[in-house]
Amino acid sequence: MLILPAEHPLDWKKPPLVTLLLILLNVLVYFGYQGGDRQRLEQAVHLYLDGGLLERERQMFLEQFTSRRNLDLDQRQALASLPRQQLTALLLTDLQFEQHLHRKPAYQADTAWQQARQRAEAARDRISIYRFGFIPAQFNLPGLFAAMFLHGDFVHLASNMLFLFLFGFALEIALGRWRYLALYLLGGVAAHLLWWALDPAWIAGVGASGAVSGLMGMYLGLYGLRRINFFYWLGPLFGYFRAPALWILPVWMGKELYGLLFAEDQVNYYAHLGGMGFGFLAVWLPRRLGRLQVDEGYLHKEAPEAPFRRALQALDQTIGRFALEQAASRGLDMLQRYPGRSELLERLYPLALSRQDRPLLAAVLSQLFALPPSAASLALLGRLAADSARQPLLQHPAVQHQLLRGLLRAGQAQPALEAWRRLAQSE
Repeated sequence: MLILPAEHPLDWKKPPLVTLLLILLNVLVYFGYQGGDRQRLEQAVHLYLDGGLLERERQMFLEQFTSRRNLDLDQRQALASLPRQQLTALLLTDLQFEQHLHRKPAYQADTAWQQARQRAEAARDRISIYRFGFIPAQFNLPGLFAAMFLHGDFVHLASNMLFLFLFGFALEIALGRWRYLALYLLGGVAAHLLWWALDPAWIAGVGASGAVSGLMGMYLGLYGLRRINFFYWLGPLFGYFRAPALWILPVWMGKELYGLLFAEDQVNYYAHLGGMGFGFLAVWLPRRLGRLQVDEGYLHKEAPEAPFRRALQALDQTIGRFALEQAASRGLDMLQRYPGRSELLERLYPLALSRQDRPLLAAVLSQLFALPPSAASLALLGRLAADSARQPLLQHPAVQHQLLRGLLRAGQAQPALEAWRRLAQSE
């Protein structure tokens, strides 16, 4: 069963840079660093066998492993018949057996045995999952973060990176890059912490699935009860449906709980549940309390111009009420947020001129003179040229100099001549 949100197409005008960098980092770690794990394991096995440890520990391992896993006779015989190299690799990477062995009085009393095993264990600990993986029964702070950038195999890497991209590109835009990155990392940490609290196992856990599950929870928390599009794939059936985002949370959580209780595989369901629960609460609660600022325009799939149009309409209403001081203040703010908009300059120019508002007029003229040639900019320049004859505020040499340049560039000879005359008179 697969259910994925399909609310937003990828917008390369706003590329998900953090998501792409996270994917690149995971890929580089896997191929650049983890690619040497086979040689590291072979070296550890070689040291273990050269130290004569298999003969000493083989029977103890078979008994302890059989008891722990409840193996039947056929399974025990299959285990005992493994080639030396394979049995050694299994034994040497069994951390629970290692702890069992270290507590045995015979081992503690034999210095040569300890030294030989320490050399093999030190070589094994250079393998990526044991060096940087998270082992709940052996809590270590660096592993909380580093483990989410390691993967068990290529399929593990590819599936996690696919889901990271699918959820990450929308969340990065909606939440903002740095908040998104922080929540991604905290989701991975929360996933490991729940695993540590509920199942302190002697297993090295790696993978970005806990952090990616956090993104899944964030996505649902972001939309809440709003209806969005989902893609589903149930065996031979697939298609799209619309549903409140929050309705999918129990479906996803239920799938992970089912796997935790009944599945017999190597999937870390604790990490999935921890990441998903954290991600949902980390976004949904602040949203409910009004303490999380998100890109609402993106969530509601507004046209890029929609925020500007709303602000322009609000400015028109303010001017229409003759709240000119408020309009001037709002106009300065809009000039900073929406620079180079001729429609905005058309409204603010007469406002600044009628109020003799020097700061607002300076901001308007600065953007006007920087506009590329167009019908709108030419109209504004002509209006400025006409007003310059009777407005002392506009007759400043700096204003007339910029006006002259703009008129000449637009091919307006007569207004340009008048501007030149005013400029000459001022000198």
